[in-house]
Amino acid sequence: MNTATAKRLYGINAFIAWLGYVMVQIVNIFGLVPRSTPYDPGSNLFGGHAEGLAGAIGRVFDSHGYFTTWSNIVVAITLTALYLNPERTGRIFNRLRNTGLLMITMTMVLYHLLLAGSANPQSWFAVTNLLQHYITPVLTILVWAIAGPRGRFPLGDTFAVFIIPIAYLAYTLVHGAIASVYPYGFFNVIKYGYASVLMLMGGVIVGGYVVALLYLGAERLLRRRGNA
Repeated sequence: MNTATAKRLYGINAFIAWLGYVMVQIVNIFGLVPRSTPYDPGSNLFGGHAEGLAGAIGRVFDSHGYFTTWSNIVVAITLTALYLNPERTGRIFNRLRNTGLLMITMTMVLYHLLLAGSANPQSWFAVTNLLQHYITPVLTILVWAIAGPRGRFPLGDTFAVFIIPIAYLAYTLVHGAIASVYPYGFFNVIKYGYASVLMLMGGVIVGGYVVALLYLGAERLLRRRGNA
């Protein structure tokens, strides 16, 4: 694929990822989507902030406690870097690129497995939900498959791509221990206990490693086809 086409695809991918992230922050800052049901303090979940601008800081802070946000940010940053320089490379950058690919894939998969059945996004959140859980993940996977860059997913990265996800899980547990609130019900240590939540987190990491191995295999297959 020529550089101009790859650059265009990277740019579209970056734009969509940033769009979803920025829209979420605008909605949170101005409180554009009031809660459809009263906040339950006993749920130990994010929320409970004042309506309108008065609760902006709390809502914005909470929004950065979701894995969805972390994954979309990593994708947005790495694809922006590739748009600015399609030839960009380097050990750290390549790992960030692969990390974003894994994280956004896990975002889509986990949303469908654990959240989609009970989620009921309203108004602008229905739009941001579509962008962050559907369009950006699918687009990121397609752009990687089509434009690469190729030859940058070594076996070692099947481990290295978990540095940021594990940091997210650690942050979630530490923040939850301090503030007694969690981003997702299945991470609610107060309700389920550390043993259950840690087992679930371990299962997520194992599942994520399977995804990383699939990307490793796909990378090698795509390289062979490209060299054929």
